[in-house]
Amino acid sequence: MNLLNDFLLIVLSAIVLQNAIFTRGFGASKGSLMRTSSQKILQFGCTLTVVATLSSLLAWPVQLVLRDRLEAGVQLAARYAATLASICIVYTAVWLLTKYIFPGVHYDIRNMLSSASFNSATLGSLLIAFSGSYGLVQTVGFALGSGIGYTLAILLLCEGRRRIALSDVPRAFRGMPVMLLYAGILSLAIYGLIGHQLPT
Repeated sequence: MNLLNDFLLIVLSAIVLQNAIFTRGFGASKGSLMRTSSQKILQFGCTLTVVATLSSLLAWPVQLVLRDRLEAGVQLAARYAATLASICIVYTAVWLLTKYIFPGVHYDIRNMLSSASFNSATLGSLLIAFSGSYGLVQTVGFALGSGIGYTLAILLLCEGRRRIALSDVPRAFRGMPVMLLYAGILSLAIYGLIGHQLPT
């Protein structure tokens, strides 16, 4: 029961308090912020969540071995390389699995699989979990929560963009500038809710 509580607590923390976009700025590219279709956002978010979760399962044992056997400077570079290698392995496995076993799914996600796999939200959430020395359950929970939080944040930004499009925005702020202001205000609101210092 204690393990389940830890898992749920870290998932909720990653979704709300340590949201990839609003508190860390991961994955906040123009392509992500300007998506319009809720269905495409959900497909992208599910793909990112699956890749991040599977990569955390694959990379955690490697991180555990690296933590005990290498000195600090080499350990950091090896951690980045091992995390990126695990993402590449999961990307290849998902690509091949969907292409040959689930071709319908592959057709839907083939264009977004690479951008979801090599998104800074995927890599960043894994590196944060590994630098925090989380256990396996906490690492998987953090990766899962980061993917879900990222998806919810993009959906929230999409809805905000729809509402902003209905209002009279000055010409200089139309498009990306108003979206960055909107995301910044939401980030400040979450930081006010959390009530702690900026992440270092």
